[in-house]
Amino acid sequence: MATWWRQKSPGSYYWRCKTPAKRLPGQVLWFTDSDLAEENGRIVFPRQRGAAIWQFPGNATTGTLIAGMQEEGIRVFVELDDSYLHRPETMSSDWQEELDRSPADRYSFEAHRRICEFVDGIIVSTPELAELYGQVNPNVHVCPNSMVPEDWPEPAAPQEDGVLRIGWPGSHSHLHDAPLVRRAFRWVAEQRNVEVWVVGIGDIYKFPGAVKRVPWIDNQDDYRAALGRLDVIVCPLIETKWSRYKSDLKALEAGMVGAWPIVSTAAPYAEWQHRTMTCTTAKDWEHALRWVVRHRDEIPALAAGTRNYVLSERTIDHSIGRWKEAIQ
Repeated sequence: MATWWRQKSPGSYYWRCKTPAKRLPGQVLWFTDSDLAEENGRIVFPRQRGAAIWQFPGNATTGTLIAGMQEEGIRVFVELDDSYLHRPETMSSDWQEELDRSPADRYSFEAHRRICEFVDGIIVSTPELAELYGQVNPNVHVCPNSMVPEDWPEPAAPQEDGVLRIGWPGSHSHLHDAPLVRRAFRWVAEQRNVEVWVVGIGDIYKFPGAVKRVPWIDNQDDYRAALGRLDVIVCPLIETKWSRYKSDLKALEAGMVGAWPIVSTAAPYAEWQHRTMTCTTAKDWEHALRWVVRHRDEIPALAAGTRNYVLSERTIDHSIGRWKEAIQ
C-alpha cells in the first residue's frame, strides 16, 4: 500500500501516480489542510496509508511535511519523471534557483535537492535519472513509465481515405527540438495523400502552412483519440544536460494507438535504437520521412510490431514489482 501526494500536472499525475496506484494498490491524493491534524499532542496525517510518495516536491512547506511524516515512522519517497536538480536550458521554469524564504514559499531547485537528501528513497522513471539522483540519495529505484492496457482503446481500423498521417505530440518543452523536423514536415505535408499534424507545440512554433495544428490536450481520453488518428508518430529530441533525463513515453504511446514511432538517438530512446528507425540530424529526419512516404504500405506491420513489444514488455503488470520493491 502507498499514498501518492500528487502535483498539478495531468500527464505526470496519470503516468507516475495513478498508473502504479491501480496495481500496487494505492491511493492518489491532493494534500489539503485537513491532511494535517493533531491527536493526543502528536502531529498526524489522517489520510496517509502505507508509504508516502511525493511527486517532485520543491519548497520548504513540503519539506517540513515530509520530515513530519518521517518523525511519525512513515517511509517517504520522492517521485520523478524529469530532473528538478537544475533548470531546463530550453524552456522557462516557475522554479527559482535558491530556497525561497519569503511567505510565498515558491518552488526551488535548492529546496528540492535538500528534500531528496533526507527522504527514505527516490523513485525515477529512467536509468539516467537514477544515476543523477544517486548523487544526492543512495536509495534510488528505477520504475519505468508503463502502460495500462485497459485505459487504451483498441487501435482504430486503418482509415479508408488513403491518407497517410504523420504526427508529433510535443509539449512546449520540445521547442528546442522543433528545427529537427521542420524541413522534413514542410516536404511531407506537400505530398499527395499525406497529412502532418502537430499536437501542442504548434501553439508557439511556426510550422509550414500545410502542417495541421492541434492545441495541447490535457484530457487523457481526448489525447489518445487524437493520437489514434496517426499512422506514424515522430519523437525528435536534441540531447542536452536536461533533456537526457526525459523518458521514452511518446514511443510507448505510439505503440498503444497502433502507430509506428520514429525516435531520436538521444539517451531517452536507448531501448528503441534496434526497434525502429532512428535519427540524429535534421537531414536524418528528412530522409526518414521521405522513406515513410515511399513505403507507406509497410507502416501497418511496423506499427503492429511496436504494439506487440509494448504489450509484452512495457505494461504496468510487467513493472509493478519494481514499485513494490522500492517502497518495502
